[in-house]
Amino acid sequence: MQAISMGLIRVPTPGTPVQITTNRSLMVMQIMVRTVPGFTGKTYLGVAGMNRAASAMPGVIRVLSEPAAAGPQDGEILPAENGGQGNVICPADFWVDADVANEGVVVTCFVG
Repeated sequence: MQAISMGLIRVPTPGTPVQITTNRSLMVMQIMVRTVPGFTGKTYLGVAGMNRAASAMPGVIRVLSEPAAAGPQDGEILPAENGGQGNVICPADFWVDADVANEGVVVTCFVG
């Protein structure tokens, strides 16, 4: 597997989700999302149209806890649906939101 760092995906305006990438031709086997030490608010991983402020949180896949100052960080790993066989996930299908302006998550994609 080869790692592709998407880097820090920041959310300039809370409540306005940011797409992980606009590159629809990028297909990967796995996406790893991690919080960032020193940030203070929750972050959200979801799909297009997610609304973290709505009571049912439509489109939200995971709420990531406020990051710890040190030690293990919260995060999520999105594996391929077919058990990791092939590059079948499109990172452009995923979005990030945050409670605090200019905070976000670090995203790494893996290709086979």
